[in-house]
Amino acid sequence: MAKAEGVTKSELVRTALLWYLDHKEEIAAKPRESETVQAIKEMTNRVCAMLARQGGLVGTLYELTWMSLPNEEARRQFQAANSTAKQKMRTRLEKDEKELAEKLSGVVKG
Repeated sequence: MAKAEGVTKSELVRTALLWYLDHKEEIAAKPRESETVQAIKEMTNRVCAMLARQGGLVGTLYELTWMSLPNEEARRQFQAANSTAKQKMRTRLEKDEKELAEKLSGVVKG
């Protein structure tokens, strides 16, 4: 490698050692980072699976409720209540997302 680089073996070793010392912390942190990333992926998969199951259950309840409504007026009221509930959830989610983004921006900048 020293011949290929056109330097002495001592110079090659010196360069490698200096590079290692400059990157030692990064090298030590990599295993922890990969473990953390893996844990986050596993938690994300679990949360997504739980949300999928919950979505199926909520959909079933919605359909059962819809099928049991006695007339068109009751269905309109049900749809109106459903729209209101969705809007309230959307508003709350937007507020929560904004608060989380503000907290994260403080962490990233800090």
